[in-house]
This record gives sequence, structure tokens and C-alpha cells, in this order.
Amino acid sequence: MKYKTIPDMFYKQAENNRGRVILRYKKEGQWIDIKWEEEQEYVESFALGLLKLGIGSLEKVAILSENRYEWYVSDLGIQSIGATVVPIYATNTSEQIRYIVNDSESVAIVVSTSRQLDKLKSIKNDVPGLKYIITLDETLSKTDNTMNFSSVLALGRLSGLSSEFKKRLSGISSGAVATIIYTSGTTGDPKGVMLTHTNLLSDTEATYEVMKKELGDETMLSFLPLSHSFARTADYYIPIFHSRGVQVIAESLEKLSENLIEIKPTMFVSVPRVFEKVYGKIISQVEADKPFKRKIFYWAVSVGKQASSYLLENKPLPFLLSIRHQLASALVFKKIKNAVGGRLKFASSGGAPLPKDLGEFFFALGIKIIEGYGLTETSPVMTVNPPDKFKFGSVGKPIPGCELKIANDGEVLTKGPMIMKGYYKKPDATKEVIDENGWFHTGDIGFVDNEGYLHITDRKKDIIVTAGGKNIAPQPIENKLRMSKYIEEVVIIGDRKPYCVALIVPSFDVLEDMAKKENIPFLSKEELLENPRIKTLIDEAVAEVNRGLARYETIKKFALIPALFTQETGELTPTLKVKRWAVEKKYRDIVEHLYEVQTAKLAVEA
Repeated sequence: MKYKTIPDMFYKQAENNRGRVILRYKKEGQWIDIKWEEEQEYVESFALGLLKLGIGSLEKVAILSENRYEWYVSDLGIQSIGATVVPIYATNTSEQIRYIVNDSESVAIVVSTSRQLDKLKSIKNDVPGLKYIITLDETLSKTDNTMNFSSVLALGRLSGLSSEFKKRLSGISSGAVATIIYTSGTTGDPKGVMLTHTNLLSDTEATYEVMKKELGDETMLSFLPLSHSFARTADYYIPIFHSRGVQVIAESLEKLSENLIEIKPTMFVSVPRVFEKVYGKIISQVEADKPFKRKIFYWAVSVGKQASSYLLENKPLPFLLSIRHQLASALVFKKIKNAVGGRLKFASSGGAPLPKDLGEFFFALGIKIIEGYGLTETSPVMTVNPPDKFKFGSVGKPIPGCELKIANDGEVLTKGPMIMKGYYKKPDATKEVIDENGWFHTGDIGFVDNEGYLHITDRKKDIIVTAGGKNIAPQPIENKLRMSKYIEEVVIIGDRKPYCVALIVPSFDVLEDMAKKENIPFLSKEELLENPRIKTLIDEAVAEVNRGLARYETIKKFALIPALFTQETGELTPTLKVKRWAVEKKYRDIVEHLYEVQTAKLAVEA
């Protein structure tokens, strides 16, 4: 590896890039630039402040914050004194925060806002090991163990501990645990994933090696939570390693559309659910437009798809197709590209498989989405689609140093320097996923095609085995259903049942707009979903997907859920993945009713 530790990488790159901008963020309506040397001074001062507070090597310090420049400073400052960073999602509840702080044995925590501080206050008697709270909001009141961020910086600047700092910094082992990231708990209680400096750096360098030909002086818009391992590596560590370009911190997911136009990024990192939402918005706007404009849009998409086969192979377009493609670009593609700033070279997708149809759709519009694959336990990247030869529907090829093999039951196994040290204080859980030969069992089902590209079909624990013994992968079916403009989210259920049913969250914005145009009266979401016209639209969407499935895979019955799945209500992880177990538990009565109704119907038909 080129660097020994994450701080080693940062400080060396800071010295090499003095005078250049590393970060940009918005404050009071103005975008503010931070240069490499300014960030280095913040990081060193924060690290010295932590030393003055008595934070020891290998002790744990948590960060409970939305994305902001102080997140970067805190992360690098904590690591610079040999301590371990414990990121906590800003969307986590007080109870989840209590669990992580106690399980990780964190002695200090960096907190962003009064809202986050209130969560801590509600559990203050339940986190006895927490000595210090450092608030990023300078207006929050100070107490004996609560201080603001600027106070810690000032403490560091006057500490006189430079020699101790240098000793700590040089003494950090590459095998030391840099961070403990708690899994999002899609299958139960979260586990603390211990990632070493070697894990993170090997993954950073190997992923960069695949992507380096695509990277130049980039403007990256960062909006995924840095608490997530994918954002941490792709949005943060790789740009430091690359060192050319600016990382721009989006104000929020809600202001993403506005920030895209302001910043005009050349690239960004996202998860499939965001692309699905963008797709849904585009299609709903097209469908609401005049027939002539709808016809032009779908004509342009068809032209884009015809051109895709040539562009993927880096072949010139035939003359007539080239003319049509230029016209499609002028009439349609350019407008869509302008909505994301107009300069986007590519976007990266990870965290979950990107539906093949979605990748093809955006590529047809001239937006390249490079998909990769990995888990928190793998630091996280394992595979990446080569930018110059990527394949729709696959998650790419293994990055350098990563070995892959498929077990007899279809599970994807991997080995390499990016594999976690283990789960914190859970040796038995570690042994369950890392076998005696060092292979990490991902829990994902997939296959490698004849060109060496990995395809993920589903989560092993999500595979449905019906009462008749048929195996069904729900994720591809759910992805197809989500391509309907009328469907926001869906969970298919059928394990140990005679057939599959589905819980469907409709796209309320689309349905409400349609209801108003068609004069369908409704006073609530529940009333809207009871309307026969709405039920028919969803039924047709389900029937369309069913036509392409084997009979045992088809959805026999569905229920419409009148509330969106959210992180706050417990159905989504912070990276917008569905907690299947939580949904099934919450809507158990509805599911049972679906089976009662369908069973009664089948009995009558018999």
C-alpha cells in the first residue's frame, strides 16, 4: 500500500496540494471553500484538543451528525491520535444511539444539532461511559462535559502537546482498528464492524486503480451519509487519495435537485433508490405532458437504446442513427442532463443491486451509472464495473486483491485485505461469516458469467421457499414492480406459504395528481386507495410483471399500504434499503388477512 494509515494519506496529500480547495459547503446561503492546508490545521487542532481532554489511543469516539465539513475534520482528528471512530446515523433513534454508544464503549461523542443533542439528553443516564459531548452547533449551551467544536479547536491550539501528537500519529499501526461501523440491522440488532487502516486503504487504492482513467479534476457532490461505509470510501477516502478535485457537501437530500444545478457536479455517488425516484419523477412528468411531447420522449429513449449497443463497445454510430441520436439529444437528453447540472460524466451506484432496466434507461439518456458491489464488512467495495466496458445487470469484476468464488448454494464468498477484522465483541458472530480458510460469506446469492462479471440475484436470507418447495428470489420481482410509476415501494412475502403476496406502497404524488385531474374525490390516503380506479391501476401493474414470471413466482394478492416506508417509522435503513423483517412484523395482520382471503377464494374456485 502507498500509505500506512488513513491520517498518513491525508497529511501527505495535504502537503502536496497546498493552495488547492478540498471541500466546499454552504453556510447562510453562501458556498464556502476550504483549502487543504486549512483542513489540515482544523484536523490537527481537533486532534490536539482530544489529546488535551485525555482521549487515549484505541479509545472510541462517536460521531452523530449529518454530512458537514466538521464530520471530515472529526473523523481525521480522531484517527490521528490513534483512537477509533464510531459513526452514528443522524436518523438513528435515541434507543439505537444508546445501544451503539454502550456497545462500542465510546468515551466521547461529536454531536451536530440541538435535535441530536436532545436524543442524547434523553438517554444520558443510560450511557455512563460517555465522558464528553462535543457540539457542532456553536449556540448550544455548555456544561461540565459538553463543549462546542470551536472550544476543542482552541483547546488544541493552546495545548502544547505537539510532540505527543506526533508520537501518537507515527505510532498508529496499519492493523489498528480505524473505525467501527454498525450494520444497519436489516436482519436484527446491529453489529459493530471493525475496519482497520489496512482494510480501508487497500479498498481505497484498489477501487481507485479501476476508476483512475475516468477521474480528472472532479467536482463531486456528496449527499449519502458519511456514516455509511460506501459513502465513507467512495465519497471521501478515494477523493483524498486521488487529491484532484473538490468534494462538495450537499445541504440535504431534500435540496439535492437545487444543489445539482448550483454545483454542476461531474460525478456523484448514490444508491439505487435515489435513481429509482429520479426515474419515477421523469416518467410521471412525461406521462402528464401532451401526447406529442410524450411521443418525442419515448422516441428519443428508443434511439438512445439503439445507440447504446454501439457506445458500450466504443464503436461509431451509423450515419442515420448518429443523426437521430443528435436530434434526440437536442430535444430530450440535454434537458435531463441540465437537471443534474449539465456536466455529469458519470454516477456511481452501490449499497444494493441497480435494476438492469434502470441502468439501460439512464444510459440511453446519456447518463452513465457505474455500478459496484460490496458490504460494510468488505470496506466496502468488492467489485466494480470497468468504466470502459461495463455490463448492465452486473456489479462488475473483482477489484485488485479481491478473490471471489460461488459456494454450492449460490452464496458469494470473498477473500482479500479489505475483509473486516471482525465484529466488535462478537467472536461467535465473526466465525459465522468468516470461515477457517478466511473466506467471508456475504449472505448474497449470485453468479459469475463467462466474462467474469458478478451478478447478484438476492440476499440469501431473503430467498423465499414456498410451502411447495419452490425457491423464489423476491428482489428482481420487486425491482420490476418499482419501475411502475404508480409504485413507490414493495415487499414480497411467501416464505413457507403456498404462494406469494405483496405489500405495496403506492406513489402517492402520482396518484394524487391523477385523482385531481380525473376529479376523483378523496380526503385521505386511505380513502384514495379504496377507489376502484386506483386499485385497477396497481392491479394492472402487478399483472404486467406477473406475465413475465413462472406461475409459482406470481403475486396472487396484494395490499396497498397508506403510509410511506421511512427510517423514522423503522422500515428503511439510512441508505434507503427496506428492513424486510420490520415490514413483515409491522403488517403481520394485513399479511395474514391476504392469505385468508386468497385461501377462501381458491377454496371457492375448487
